[in-house]
Amino acid sequence: MALTAFRLANWDTPLWIGPNRRPSRFVADGQIAQYWALHPMTPWAEVLRFHDVRVPDEARELLLRPWVAEIELPDDTIEVDFDTAEDHGISADALVDDDHRRCQAWARDLETPAIIVPSAALPGTRNLVLFGERIRSRYGARPTDPSLYVPCDPVADLALVVDDLLSHVRWRGDDHAGLDAWRQDLPPIEPPMVTVSRRF
Repeated sequence: MALTAFRLANWDTPLWIGPNRRPSRFVADGQIAQYWALHPMTPWAEVLRFHDVRVPDEARELLLRPWVAEIELPDDTIEVDFDTAEDHGISADALVDDDHRRCQAWARDLETPAIIVPSAALPGTRNLVLFGERIRSRYGARPTDPSLYVPCDPVADLALVVDDLLSHVRWRGDDHAGLDAWRQDLPPIEPPMVTVSRRF
């Protein structure tokens, strides 16, 4: 199965073959993981949350290159949500916890090359995590080796976030609306619909 995925990266490629520069939710020091979002607004929410940028004027200073990819999922990709977390050996709250250590320990023992998980930054959306090195290939063309090559292209050189997204970001220390809905046996949270300004 192929998925369309999104990422922000100001380099000449959004992929890498060396260890990640810093630990993150599903990767510890010395490991490689490539993070992609399955909703176009999620990468912006992740960046805003990571840098704790909450003011529109500051958010507009983030000029970032958005990328889109066609990713062929390995057959053994694991999709983990709040319902299935315990079945996969991790608690539901750990998936979106501000402390990444439980996710790092869990991911270290996984034998799958990819997982789909809830976004901690934008409730109602999901992220795709690819473990191991990946190389950019031509968008629109089937890669010779989908386990290594990812067809992707930038959709703009530099872009601005939509101001209204700030009201939908789940900041560090805040409750996660998706997790709360699951705990209360409510319908899953839907992805937000942002309002676009006419200022341009």
